[in-house]
Amino acid sequence: MDTARFRVDVLTKRASAAGDITLYAIALRTGLRESTISRLMSGRTVPSLTTLVAVADAYGCSLDDLVIGRTTRPFGTVPAQHASRKRKAVPA
Repeated sequence: MDTARFRVDVLTKRASAAGDITLYAIALRTGLRESTISRLMSGRTVPSLTTLVAVADAYGCSLDDLVIGRTTRPFGTVPAQHASRKRKAVPA
């Protein structure tokens, strides 16, 4: 099973360094709703890729900086439930 987690500490540190100490200020800088920032900071939501990109762009960090996680299967392998599916032949 793959696990990944949003790094609230990185957002808090970057926002604070930029002078953004309120959810409203972070929302203005990122272009996201204040409610989205609130749910993100409290851990009540998992950010979409679009949200991660908005935060990364706003605070000059990478997506890797914002996400911490590990994978339990080697990169490039296919989970068992997908490996057994047969592909349909596509007519030429």
